[in-house]
Amino acid sequence: MSHHRSCPWGFSIARHLAALAMGAATVLAGCQAAPAPATPSTVSVRTQLRITSPGETGDLEWEDLVNRSLAADVIVLGEEHDDATGHAVQLAVVEDVLKRRAGGTVALEMLERDEQILIDDYVDGIIDAEAFAKATSSTNWAGTGSWTAWYQPIIDATIARDGRIVAANAPRRYVRLARRDGWEALAALPKNRATLATVPPESIDGVYRERFFEIMSPDDHEGVETDTTIIESFFDAQQVWDATMAESVAEAIRAHGPPVILLVGRFHSDHHGGTIRELERRLPDHSILAVSLETGRGEPLEAGQDVPQADIIVFTRPVTP
Repeated sequence: MSHHRSCPWGFSIARHLAALAMGAATVLAGCQAAPAPATPSTVSVRTQLRITSPGETGDLEWEDLVNRSLAADVIVLGEEHDDATGHAVQLAVVEDVLKRRAGGTVALEMLERDEQILIDDYVDGIIDAEAFAKATSSTNWAGTGSWTAWYQPIIDATIARDGRIVAANAPRRYVRLARRDGWEALAALPKNRATLATVPPESIDGVYRERFFEIMSPDDHEGVETDTTIIESFFDAQQVWDATMAESVAEAIRAHGPPVILLVGRFHSDHHGGTIRELERRLPDHSILAVSLETGRGEPLEAGQDVPQADIIVFTRPVTP
């Protein structure tokens, strides 16, 4: 998820929340995956993109991004899901960081925790990439052919560098349960199923909540009265994703040590988003680097503009001479 109003977060929230309750939030109408088949970016991301760090003067070089990633325990790469160049940046970061810190972990929002066994089957050669994408319903995850074009290369680059792949997210059926019946329903699940979704210790307030409510509330001119109880239930569901992904990263750190690279929609991480907040709760003694892959599309939200977007911003539109 990103932070723009016109088509929020590269359609991430539309994809996920609409899957929880079709038609429950009409504000999401029209934010769909790009109709054209996904293709790999042709941008040379190590040389053609502008990189900045809020509060610092001047631009950064690619090597600065890599060095700061190498110094961090957790690297959060916040994407817009339909941004081909953003995915090329992710691939390059994985290649360069794991080349120097072999044995790290890449965790993905795009895969759910009960699909970990399918990752293991793929790593062990029991199934091939096509069967893996089909079994996880990932083939068109971010648009037609997006898995093969954007995500599978990252998985293969990780494996080639002796890295581990972690399915970080909560199954949508359990997130739907949390939205419908509250966090108590998740806590009441039998232990073997309750481990698939993490209940947040408390609700997140402040900027993250404000930004979520802004994007989920219709514009005033639309003449639609906002039902805040519905938005509240969706925010509960959103926080289950945040807590589960953060717990998946924390478990990987405890089991194997750093680094862990998390691929996530950038609304979760931009402006000190919910996943960053949950990571800080679980890993108070570990360094976390938040990287925002900024497309520059759409109108920025008003809420949270006084909070830095990320530790590092990579602008995914190439710099023209």
